Amino acid sequence: MRFLKKNKAAALLAAMVFLTGCLSGCSFLPEESDAESGGTSVKPVIEMTREDLRTSSDNAKAINLGTVGEELLITDAGDYRLSGELKGSVTIQAEEQIVHLFLGGVNIKSVTAPAINVESAGKVIITAEPGSENSLADGSKYISDLPDGCIFSMCDVTLNGSGSLSVSGYYKDAIHTKDFLKITGVTLFARAKDDGLHGNDGILINGADVSVEAEKNGIRTTKSGKVRKGNIEITDSKLSVIAGEHALNASRSIYMASSKAFLKGVMSNSKAEHDIYIEEGCLTNG
Repeated sequence: MRFLKKNKAAALLAAMVFLTGCLSGCSFLPEESDAESGGTSVKPVIEMTREDLRTSSDNAKAINLGTVGEELLITDAGDYRLSGELKGSVTIQAEEQIVHLFLGGVNIKSVTAPAINVESAGKVIITAEPGSENSLADGSKYISDLPDGCIFSMCDVTLNGSGSLSVSGYYKDAIHTKDFLKITGVTLFARAKDDGLHGNDGILINGADVSVEAEKNGIRTTKSGKVRKGNIEITDSKLSVIAGEHALNASRSIYMASSKAFLKGVMSNSKAEHDIYIEEGCLTNG
């Protein structure tokens, strides 16, 4: 296995990292060398939990968005199956609880706020149900300055499922989470005025089909100073990114394996403050 590399680390280490980790559904980064054993240990960076991978529910509360007015407010943990159209926002205020949204064919358009606004929660999972087509869009002006994405979250967000999800960020970002963003299984199309996918702490794309069109960065992380934060990790996925600045922009490192990716950024196709490992054969011309 050969890698394109942009750092001082050996390609052999990169190959070992991916062979032992990425293809198993978890991703790995090199840690500090172990002086006693003379080797290099590896530990998972962004992992998929059981809840991240759950795509069905036997007891989800069914909500027809056409009956809730201009805002659906969720304050309790649990599973919620959403369907129908909403001219307004889904707002989550659930403290440290886990909220799981199942999208069964929704069309949400919000004029002055995010389509999905996670003000507080422990984790939010958004599942596009099998065969469903789901669309989220915001407007060009917000009432509040804090949220800046069509899907905006103060906590970890996971997108999964076998349906499709279209997210249009006409204000700034398409998806912005202050923590980790994980994407698996789903077919996702994101377009944005600023960044397409913005995960402050890190972004993991595994087994997904993702297309991004953004006027600034396609896929971006911003957290720095910690080895386990700020990484973009892409495995077993199909990816297309067209961006007005950088297609991939990581505040730490970029790792890509067993994927097919078309990257086109006006300033660069990939930018990272630390390492860039891209398995040979991942990049395509279109």
